[in-house]
Amino acid sequence: MAHATLFEGSNLSGRSYSLDQAMPNLATSGFNDRASSLRVESGYWIFCSDAEFRGECRTFGPGDYASIPNLNNVISSGRRISNAYPYQDQPNWQRDSYGPSPTYDNRR
Repeated sequence: MAHATLFEGSNLSGRSYSLDQAMPNLATSGFNDRASSLRVESGYWIFCSDAEFRGECRTFGPGDYASIPNLNNVISSGRRISNAYPYQDQPNWQRDSYGPSPTYDNRR
């Protein structure tokens, strides 16, 4: 069974809330807009800034996420979308770096 855990603090710290099924509105859980990190133990999950899987949404695969850029303290819904990678192309983590964005010199 797919499983994900949201954590109130960064680096998987603080209070936690586990999901093993779709949660269209985290307001009923007392964990709405509180997640700062997450762990996906299995499956691929989508988490969204608004209830009912709306707003800004991001997909997370198995692993630990010490922080959740663009979704920090705004996650309001989440669900498992697949057991296997749900998109056509597998990610290339060397090519698709999620590190700091490059700095551009916009001076003319």
